[in-house]
Amino acid sequence: MSRVVVLGHCPLPYEDLQRSYGPGTRTWQFAGPLVADGHEVTVVASRIPFVYPDDREPVKRSEENGCVVYRVEQTAFEVGGQAARIIDEVGPDCLVGATAYPSYIAAILAGEIPVWADVFGSLLAEAQAKAAAYGDDSFMEHFVRMSKSILVVADRFSTVSGRQAYELVGQLGIMERLTSGTIGYDFVFPIPCGVEPMEFPAPADPTGGRAGPDGFIVLWSGGFNTWTDVDTLFAGLEAAMERSPGVHFVSTGGTIEGHDELTYPRFEELVSSSRFRDRFHLKGWVRRSEAMSYYGAASVGINLDARHYEVTFGSRNRLLEWALAGLPAISTDLCELTGEMASEGKLFTIPVGDPTALAERILELESDRGKLARVSDGLADMVLERYSFECTVPPLLEWVRDPSHSPDFPDRRAMRVEAREATLAALKPALTPESPLSHKVRHYLKSEGVSSTVRRVAPYLKRRSGGERP
Repeated sequence: MSRVVVLGHCPLPYEDLQRSYGPGTRTWQFAGPLVADGHEVTVVASRIPFVYPDDREPVKRSEENGCVVYRVEQTAFEVGGQAARIIDEVGPDCLVGATAYPSYIAAILAGEIPVWADVFGSLLAEAQAKAAAYGDDSFMEHFVRMSKSILVVADRFSTVSGRQAYELVGQLGIMERLTSGTIGYDFVFPIPCGVEPMEFPAPADPTGGRAGPDGFIVLWSGGFNTWTDVDTLFAGLEAAMERSPGVHFVSTGGTIEGHDELTYPRFEELVSSSRFRDRFHLKGWVRRSEAMSYYGAASVGINLDARHYEVTFGSRNRLLEWALAGLPAISTDLCELTGEMASEGKLFTIPVGDPTALAERILELESDRGKLARVSDGLADMVLERYSFECTVPPLLEWVRDPSHSPDFPDRRAMRVEAREATLAALKPALTPESPLSHKVRHYLKSEGVSSTVRRVAPYLKRRSGGERP
């Protein structure tokens, strides 16, 4: 048995909150099996912004599902010293970073502790997509800095696909880690997105009866990210609606605040101008249980990506969760997961950037619902057989049972210790009640963008107007 600190994100997938994100699922995909394997697990989870109430204390400790969980406000997670304090208190045998940002924190705080870093999708490709969406290459600096820190010091790595594993090996070569001393050492292991058995809520009609008993509901769930092809999505849906009055579109989720605040508003703008806007049901972010209740009422899920490197190397959690609920999906076939599902006849694929093909696919399935039923049959069994937490994490379990450093650790010990010492020396929290408001505004403008900053600063201004110090 090992003593393990898992650095990750929350909300965790069993939390019934208004927002649910892939990084929280990934955190529990790693932590849950480690608990089941008998390890002493402490989860230190950075709260994804704008999910929890603003007045929640910076650090919340609980004991749940066989482990200790700390939910930590994002700023304190890095610059407030909370992750470092908890690591020191626990004294772990190893650190496990679940997704890129927590792996970055693990890398800079590790010192001499062995580190498993999960690079959950291509950081540099994600940076490229965000820079393109905003027309600003300065967004890449944050991603590049994180990537370099992870690549330089971690002992083992996981990726979300086999394709991304090859990409990461190439990056390790550039960072001078493919040397005579590491030849034959397996640095990288693909761990695909995972699901676990769950009970879904009773089906609920997201259209409030407007679709009718014969309606055909096309469902989107989750964030609209920088690689979402909203123009093709809208044009294809509108073309299908023009030819069939039974087609309705429902979306839960939307803007990913602090990361992508352009893509979903662009889709909302398109919908507002549509002749069929009464058949677009944009629910926004709703409780996880409510979003899941729509799976049983929908006819088909939809995932539509543009051609980006992020998509090539990445994956799509939503496809697995829909499949677990028995909901078939229409999707572009660009990532490893979609290729695997399509090869098994368990996914309805469409070409990239082709709204006519999307409309035709929707109308085809509306007219032949038996085809949907045949694909739905066995969907849940397939994803649990291939993508359950238990099936996906054996490489991680094996390493944690006897955590060890990479062969080149002696050459990297000094830089690790220096990185930790420099970080701890700088850990005067960036934001405290005593920080000037101008300091807070500059910090959040740089890290999260304008609209997120306005939301964060508003409570401070309100308290100031009431005579309180922000």
